[in-house]
Amino acid sequence: MKINIYILTGLMASISIILGVIENFIPSPVPAIRLGLSNVPILIMIYLAGANYALLLALLKAFIVPIFSANIVFKFSLSVPATLISFLFMYITYKLFKNSLSVVTISVIGAVAHMATQIVIVSIFYIKGLLYTNYTGILLLSAVITGVLMGIISYRIINHRQIGEMFARI
Repeated sequence: MKINIYILTGLMASISIILGVIENFIPSPVPAIRLGLSNVPILIMIYLAGANYALLLALLKAFIVPIFSANIVFKFSLSVPATLISFLFMYITYKLFKNSLSVVTISVIGAVAHMATQIVIVSIFYIKGLLYTNYTGILLLSAVITGVLMGIISYRIINHRQIGEMFARI
């Protein structure tokens, strides 16, 4: 039923947006490092619902979360391109290697693509030369670590029996 997938997409978008807003208020020991909790629903949708619904979810998250954040213009300029590039990398990797790469690996690819996109945008528009600092390495390493953590969470959800049954009924 088509209506069920739209309801599920809306529910997953709500979860992603709420996690994104909450995550903005969690203090970070290093500026710009976030867990990426709001990307878990996107990865789940890629695996269980398909690209169209996952992309819709990513777009909703990218456009709505910055509205509830401080410095809306800055957050928006980073959120939209980084989320779309991350989605693109995860989806292409999933389509090409779904039988040989794990959810965790695809999550890491998405996290690194997200962080790399943000680093490039900040380096071009806000802080010239950021690409050439040690801080870039710290940010990319953090993306690998958080990508692994979010990948493990996504894997557990995707492979949960009841979640699988719910998506199978759609």
